[in-house]
Amino acid sequence: MKKLLLLTAGLGLAAAPTPGHRAAAQVALDPTFAPNAVYAPGGVFSIVEQPNGQRVVSGIYGRVNGTAATSLSRFSPTGILDAAFQQNVGAASGAFRVRLLANGQLLLTSSFGALTVGGLTRETLLRVNPDGTADTTFNPGTGPVSGSFTGFVDDFLPLPNGQLIAGGLFDAFNGTPAGGLVRLTATGAVDPTFSAGLGVGQNGDVEAIVALPNGQLLVGGDFDTYNGVACNGLVRVNPNGTLDPTFTAGLSPNSEVTNLVVQPNGSILAAGDLEIAGTVDGRGIVRLLPTGTLDQGFTPPAGLTAGTVAARYVGDAMQLQPDGKIVFLSRSGPGVSGYGRVARLNPNGTLDPTFQAGPGPDSRPRTITLLANGNVLTGGSFTDFNGTYDRSLVELTSAGALNPTFQPVLQINGSVASVVRQPDGKLLAGGNFSEINGQPVRRLARFLASGAPDASFAAGNALAASVVALALQPDGRVLMATTFGVQRLLTTGGADNSFTTFNIFSPTSLVLQPDGRVLVAGNQPLSNGAPLIRLLPDGSPDASFAPATSSGGARLRRVAALALQPDGRVLAAGTVQPGGGQADVATVQRLSATGAVDPSFVGLAFDNITFSPFSAVALQPDGKLLVAGNFGGYGGTPRPNLLRLNPNGALDAGFVPPTITGFVSTVLVQPNSRVLLGGSFTGAGLPANLARLLATGPADASFGPTAVPNGSVRALLVQPNGAIVVGGSFSTLGGLSAQALARITAPNVLAMRAPGAVAARTEVWPVPARTNLTVAPDASARPQALDLLDLLGRTVRHQALTSAAPVTLPVADLPAGTYLLRVSYAEGFVARRIQVQ
Repeated sequence: MKKLLLLTAGLGLAAAPTPGHRAAAQVALDPTFAPNAVYAPGGVFSIVEQPNGQRVVSGIYGRVNGTAATSLSRFSPTGILDAAFQQNVGAASGAFRVRLLANGQLLLTSSFGALTVGGLTRETLLRVNPDGTADTTFNPGTGPVSGSFTGFVDDFLPLPNGQLIAGGLFDAFNGTPAGGLVRLTATGAVDPTFSAGLGVGQNGDVEAIVALPNGQLLVGGDFDTYNGVACNGLVRVNPNGTLDPTFTAGLSPNSEVTNLVVQPNGSILAAGDLEIAGTVDGRGIVRLLPTGTLDQGFTPPAGLTAGTVAARYVGDAMQLQPDGKIVFLSRSGPGVSGYGRVARLNPNGTLDPTFQAGPGPDSRPRTITLLANGNVLTGGSFTDFNGTYDRSLVELTSAGALNPTFQPVLQINGSVASVVRQPDGKLLAGGNFSEINGQPVRRLARFLASGAPDASFAAGNALAASVVALALQPDGRVLMATTFGVQRLLTTGGADNSFTTFNIFSPTSLVLQPDGRVLVAGNQPLSNGAPLIRLLPDGSPDASFAPATSSGGARLRRVAALALQPDGRVLAAGTVQPGGGQADVATVQRLSATGAVDPSFVGLAFDNITFSPFSAVALQPDGKLLVAGNFGGYGGTPRPNLLRLNPNGALDAGFVPPTITGFVSTVLVQPNSRVLLGGSFTGAGLPANLARLLATGPADASFGPTAVPNGSVRALLVQPNGAIVVGGSFSTLGGLSAQALARITAPNVLAMRAPGAVAARTEVWPVPARTNLTVAPDASARPQALDLLDLLGRTVRHQALTSAAPVTLPVADLPAGTYLLRVSYAEGFVARRIQVQ
C-alpha cells in the first residue's frame, strides 16, 4: 500500500501569518468590521392614565421612538413621547410600579433597592412632580428591610390625606419594626399610630392593598397570619392597622392573593393562586361577598385555575369597567378554555365573547389599565401581539382590537447569544434584537465579512422568540434553538419544511452531531421525559437515545450545557437526582451514545452553587473538559466559576485559573490551546468580561485590557485568520462603539505550524480513505495528539499520542466528504485535507 506524506498546505489553520501571530500587537477592535446599531424591544412594568389622557409608563428601556429615554416616560394618546417630561426625568433607573396621586404627582416603587429620577435617589419609594421632576420633600429613609437584606414594597395605596400605605416583604421600615405593612406620612416618615404590629408574620408578603369606603383596607398576599391571628392570604384591616375579626375570606390558608378590586356594591374580586376553603379545586379569579363569603353566583371559565391570573409586584392584572365587566390578564396561552392572555369576563364571571383580542401576546403581559375612553392599555415583554411585532406597549379597543394609532416603540440595546461562521466568511448571529441600523431584523441576522448586515438573508424578519443557540450544517442549513423550540432554516433564511419543528420552552443548549442528529437540552422534561433529547436529521425524536427518567437511580433533572466527545458520548452539565431519596446535586454527567449513564465518569458535586450554576462547557482536544458558570468549587476544592476536569471527571489540579468574581457565560479553546472567557466578571490580572488564560490556567498577560466590553459577553468565535468575533449585551469595546457584535484582533490566537521537516517525516495512508486512516507521526517532534475535524471545525476523531507508533483512525461511519487531519506536536502542528469516501 502506497504511503503519502502529510503536507502542511491545507485549511485555515495552516494559513499564512495574520494579526493573530504578531506577538507585539495588542488586543484591539478590528476597524475593518463595521459597528452596527442593534436594538431589541424594551419591557413595560406599569401604566397609569392622567386626567388629561396622557399615559405614564414605567419599564426597562433605553430609548423611545428613537429618543433616549429610561425607566419612566409619558405619552400622548397617539403615542408621542413627552420630551419636556423626559428631560426632567433624566437618566431614571429602577422605576417599577407607578401610582397616580390626587394632586397629580406620581409615586414609584423600585424592583429592588434604590431608584433614581431627575437626579434624586431614594430607597424603594420616590415621589415625582407632575412635570417629571423629583419631589425632594418625600424621603422614606432606609426603606424596607427583611432580616439582613433589603426588603421589597410590592404594592402601595395613596390615601386622600397625602399619607401612604405600603405593603411588601419586610419586617422593618426605616428602622421601625413593621411586618409587611406600614403607613407613611406625606413626607415619607413612618406613622407610629398605625398599629400593624407583627403584621403578616415572618416571611409573609403583602402583594395587594385596596381601600374601602369606610376607611378600612383589604390586604392580600402570600401570608397565613396577621398580628398572630391565622388567616388565608386576605384580611380586612381597620384604619389604624388592627385586624377586623368580622371578616373571614372563603379561601384556604394556601391561597396567594396578588390582585384585588372592590365593586361598587362592596363585593370583592380577588385574583392569584387561590384555593377554595372546603373544596379541592383552585381558581384564578373569585368573587367574595362583603363579609368574605365566596360568591357562588360568580362562575369564571374552568380554565381560569389557580395561578392562571396574576401580575405580581408590577401593574394590575384586572380592571373593572363601569358596566361591571372585568378585563384581565392570564398566564394561559391561546386555546385554553377559549381565551388568550388578554380577555374580558361578564359581570357573572362568564367569558365575554364580544371582546376578541385573538391569540394576544406571545407571553403574559405584566400590567393592564382601563382608559377613560373605554379602551385598555397593556404592556409587558411580549414581542408579538396578534402579528404586531416588537411593541411591548399596546392599546386595545373596547372590542379587543389593536389600536393602530397608539404604537410607541420602546427599546433596549440588543444582545447576541450565539455566533457561527459560514465557509464563505459570513457570520450568523442570533440573540435578542429587532432592529439593526434602523431596519427590522428579528432575532437572527447574517453579516458580511465587513460587518455589514446581509440583506439577502431575511429569516430574522419573522422571528418573535429570542435565539438561544445556533449550529450550521455542512450543507449550509441553519439549526436554531429559540426560547420556544428548535427549527431549521434554509441557506436563504427561509423555513426548512423538511424539518419538524421541535417545541420546547427555553432550551439551553444545541449540539449538531457529525451524523446529522441533534442534541437538545433544557431545564425541564422534554417529550422523552428527560431534560435531554436527541433529534433525527428530520427533527423527529430519536428513540434510540433514552436518558433515565425514573427516580429509582441517577437521572438528569436539568441540563444547562452540552459537549459531544468524538466517540459519541455526551457530557451534560446540570442538576442530577442521585436516587435513593438523596438531594439533587449540580454536576457533570457523561452519557453513552444511547443515553445511559457512564459510570467511569466520576461526576462530583459542585459547591456553593446558584439556581443556574452552569453556562458553558468546552471539550479540549486532549479530552479534558472546561466548565464555566456561577459556582464556588468542585468536590470541596475551591474553583470559583471556572475549572477543568480530566477525561474521567476528576478535577484537573494542574489547571488553576485566577479567582473570578461574577459569572462566566462562555468559554472557547483557541487553536493554540489558550482559553478565551466571556461573561460578566472580574478577576485578578484579568480584563473585565473578556479575558484569556494560558493553557495551564494563569492569566494571559498578552491579552491586555485594551478592548474591555462594557457589558456581558455571551458568544465567542475564532476566525481562521485569528480574528476573534465577540457577541453579547455590550455597547462599547475599549470605549469605542460596538453594539452586541464586534470583531477584535489579538496576539497569540492561532497555533504555530511545525517545521517543514516534521511534516516531511509525518506519514498518512490511504488517501482517499474508506474504512480506516493510518497516521505515523514523526518521533523526533514529540507527537501529542491526532484530530480529525469536519469542515465546520468540529472534532470527529481524537487520539492522544504517547509514542510515534502508527495510529489507525476508523472512518467507515463518517459521511463522505472533506476533512482536516491535524497532527499536534510539541513544536506546533501539521495539517492537510483528507478525503473520506
